[in-house]
This record gives sequence, C-alpha cells and structure tokens, in this order.
Amino acid sequence: MASPLDNLRNSRIALLGLGVENRALARFLQERHLSFSICDARPPDDLNDLEREYGDTLREWHLGPAYLNTLGRFDLIFRTPGISPLRPELQRARSRGTHISSQTRLFAALSPAPLLGVTGTKGKGTTSSLIAEMLCDGPYRQVHLAGNIGQPPIAFLDQLSDRDLVILELSSFQLIDWETSPHIAVALNVTRDHLDYHADLDKYIAAKRNIARFQTTDDWLIADRDCPTARTFADTSRARQLSFSAVAEVEAGAWTSADHLQLHRPASVSEPVCALSAILLKGRHNWSNAAAAAAAAMAAGATTEQIAAGIRRFRGLPHRLEKVGTFGGITCYDDSLATTPDAAVAAIRAFDQPLVLIAGGSSKGADFAELGRMIVGASIRAVILIGEEADRIETAIRTAGNFTGDIDTSCDSMQAAVTSARRHAQTGDAILLSPACASFGMFANYKDRGERFRNEVMRQGSTKAEPL
Repeated sequence: MASPLDNLRNSRIALLGLGVENRALARFLQERHLSFSICDARPPDDLNDLEREYGDTLREWHLGPAYLNTLGRFDLIFRTPGISPLRPELQRARSRGTHISSQTRLFAALSPAPLLGVTGTKGKGTTSSLIAEMLCDGPYRQVHLAGNIGQPPIAFLDQLSDRDLVILELSSFQLIDWETSPHIAVALNVTRDHLDYHADLDKYIAAKRNIARFQTTDDWLIADRDCPTARTFADTSRARQLSFSAVAEVEAGAWTSADHLQLHRPASVSEPVCALSAILLKGRHNWSNAAAAAAAAMAAGATTEQIAAGIRRFRGLPHRLEKVGTFGGITCYDDSLATTPDAAVAAIRAFDQPLVLIAGGSSKGADFAELGRMIVGASIRAVILIGEEADRIETAIRTAGNFTGDIDTSCDSMQAAVTSARRHAQTGDAILLSPACASFGMFANYKDRGERFRNEVMRQGSTKAEPL
C-alpha cells in the first residue's frame, strides 16, 4: 500500500485557501520538493511575495472570484478549515475523483506520536492548554500543543518521535471530514454554534462526533457527563470510557466535589487532586475544564501529583476572562474568545459584582434567547452592543423581561464602547468584553478584538491589573 507521502508525489495538488494551516503545509511540501498549485479568493497583488517564496514548487495560481472553477483538474485538494468540504464546487470535484483533505488530516496520517484531541463548543483552548501543563513533566519525551489553538502541527512533524504526545485543539471545521480519531479524545460541551458554516445543528454535532467515531478498543474517550450531546459520542466510539463533571461524582474520571477536584481511576478508589481554590481560572465552567483536563491527563499516564502541579501553575490564556486593567475600583476583563452566547453566559455567571457588558459582533446564526435571559436575571448595570448582531441581542434582552439597566447600541468602535462602559460603570463593578459573536466586520479576528479592547482600556488611563 502506498504511503501518504507517495500519494503526494504522484498527485496534482492544490492548496485551497492560503490561511495559516495551508501556509504551513506549503512549506512542508516545498521542503520535500513537492509541487502544488494555490487556489485563493484574494487578488494576485495580495500574494505576489509568495510567488518568489515558493519558487519552482508553485505550479499555478488560481486567484480571485473564479478560484473555485478549476478544482476538477487536481487529484488532491487540501482545503483551509474555513472552506467547508460541502461546498458544491468541492462536491463536484469529489464526484470526478478528486480527493479532499486538510493539513490536520495529513498530519494525523503521518505523525509517529500518539494524538490527544479536544473538541467542544467552548473551553477547548483552556482544556488543551491545561492538559499540556499537566503532562509537561512526564511521562512523554515532549508534549506539543497545536491545532485550532495556534501552530499547525505539520510545522513540527519532523521533530516528533513515538515517545512524544501531540495535543490538538480541534474545531468542527477541522473534524468535519476526518476519517480517523485520536488515541485520546476529549468531548467537552457541545451546543449550538457555527450555523453559518454547517447546514444545521445535527451536521455541526456530526462533525464534532468524528473525534470519537473511528476510535478502537485501545483508545480512550473522555466525555462531559453534564452535556447530553457529548455523552452520545460514546455511542459511536469503541474506546474505553472516562467522564468528567462539575456537578456530580463519576464512576471513572474526574469531578468537582464541594471543595476539591477529585479523580477516580478505573478499578481504584477516588482521591482528591487539589482544592478548588487552587484552580486560578475564574468561573465554575473552568472547574469543568479542569476536570476534563485531569481525566484526559490521567488517560495519558499522568500521576495525580503531576495533574495537581499543572493546575497550580496554570494561570489561563489570553482573551479568556483575562484581567487586563483597572479604572480606580473598576476592573476590566477581556473574554474576546467568547464567540457564542453559551460562552458569554458562562462568563457572566463567573462574576459576583455588578457588570457592564460589551457584546455583539458578526453573525454565526446564533440564538440569543438564553443570553437575553441571563442578562435580565444577572446584576448587569449596562450592556454596550456593537456589530451587526447588536439589534438581535437587544431584542433578546427586551423579550426576556424587564431589564432595568441601560442598553447602548450607538458605539461604532472599540474606543466608543470602552468610553461608554466607563461612563456606566461604578466603583466595585467589572467591565466585561464577552461578545457572544464572531469578530469579523469590525475586527480581523477574536485576538484583534481582544487586543483593541486591552489597548483602549490602557489608552483611557487604566492601570495594568495584577494577574489572577
């Protein structure tokens, strides 16, 4: 049987969309003297420098509005995650014999190291990073963290051995056409999201389910006991089962009791890992993330002491309920990664003091009814709404009941939003950026949105906040 690299050498290859993943894949192909073509919606002037960079390995450019019209001439297409394999142009190419793949699928086929994959609607980045922290002192030679959280794994393929572990944060965009599953799969909460990309909620869930669908009896599945959808992933997985919960004891896995994170190894007694006060992340939802990470690290071979040490070291990630500054007695938090209503609801629940909330952005087909109810029922002094979804969020708030705070929909920039939030906040309050929406339109991505919030907080005279 031909190896994946042999298939590459014998194929006419196209990289569809030149985002972060396919740029890393282009370098991988170039280093192996494998030629490829590029199909991208951008005009030629935007990519001129890359023509010199790729040299003779670059066969053809197919750029601009008609970039999808020539897909049938290729044997193998690597799509960027933002382009769905269900696009009609890709479906037609597939019907003519073209194979559709992705950078992460190729990496999974080539990696000598076992894979630990994490998916879910929210908490993927925090949980993946926590697992890496728990495993950094063993039992692997080296632990690599990659995928949706940042670095494409194909970039470090040559560094790997079978004594390493690769932790991948996996989005539905990446999982939608997978035909393999990682050795250890973590299924966090799965709720409504990305319906601008998937045909419906069932298709979104089916994409997520691929993380466990192809597992064997030698593998592990760790599923969220508190999420009915995540629990169903066990129905399509033959792997050994663990679970985690933030509200109840589990038979095998990890959970939070009244004051401790607990671990229950299979065929053993339960044992405390650490006090909940040792979890430095804000919010009860992060107790669930810590339990998920503990169960996954246990499956990967970590000792209880290594799990506890990782929790005590981990201080959180940028743009995840990150404390970024203070105006006198008003503290500002950047939760720009909260791109779904459920994530924003979890963020609001994490606070005891009154809030001024900055929310809104571009559409992902979300339902804001629950967010509206949370805003009406929480101690929220004002809501500053920005972006194209501002009107729909305001409608959800008005529909949910009698909101006694102010709603400001007049802000057309982060500067105006922070200024308005400061005007509404009082000493002892928190200003929370938790958008519940995608960032596109006003911002390049969630990182850009979070950085602009932080920079504006500092520009308006904040002092830098001490870390949690």
